[in-house]
Amino acid sequence: MKSERMTIQDIAGFCPEEAIWKMMADVSAFLLNDDAVHMLAPASVIVDGNMFITCGDAKVAPEYLAPEQDHDTDGKELQLVWQIGALAYLMATGHVVFGGHGGRYQREHPHVSLPVLPKNLSLLTPVIQRCLCYEPVKRVGMKELNAMAAKGLAACSRQQRVKAEQPSGKALLRNSEGDKWPEEMIEI
Repeated sequence: MKSERMTIQDIAGFCPEEAIWKMMADVSAFLLNDDAVHMLAPASVIVDGNMFITCGDAKVAPEYLAPEQDHDTDGKELQLVWQIGALAYLMATGHVVFGGHGGRYQREHPHVSLPVLPKNLSLLTPVIQRCLCYEPVKRVGMKELNAMAAKGLAACSRQQRVKAEQPSGKALLRNSEGDKWPEEMIEI
């Protein structure tokens, strides 16, 4: 039976930049204050109004385990950071990182190129790449990830406000005689 809760699995691939920053900010903030969560999966991150929350009742697929993480071990901070990066990639593209193979593929191919997001999400690319570094010591820490996500979210919100305040740039056109369907239009 499917849960009534909407998860990031349900919205994967259809997320605006702001939602991805918000998920990373909310989940990293939660993990900084609560050590009860040991693994993350698309079904364990829930959209709750304008917040993302985590629950521990979802089974974690191997694709969302960090390359150094065994299937039966609880995630440590840097493994959870990797999982946040993999979830952010899923939200942005609708696909599991590393061609659908996730951390297992990265473990087998440690020098695989880190993913690049579409151009409209390019500001997220370096953050997600820092989360998905093969070597845990090169990954961003949870506290730094939270700060980066908060900064990205604020910048995204500012950018949306600026766009909303700008005129659309579309000129109104009408016929010099005032016809509804004119042959020749002039800018007014």
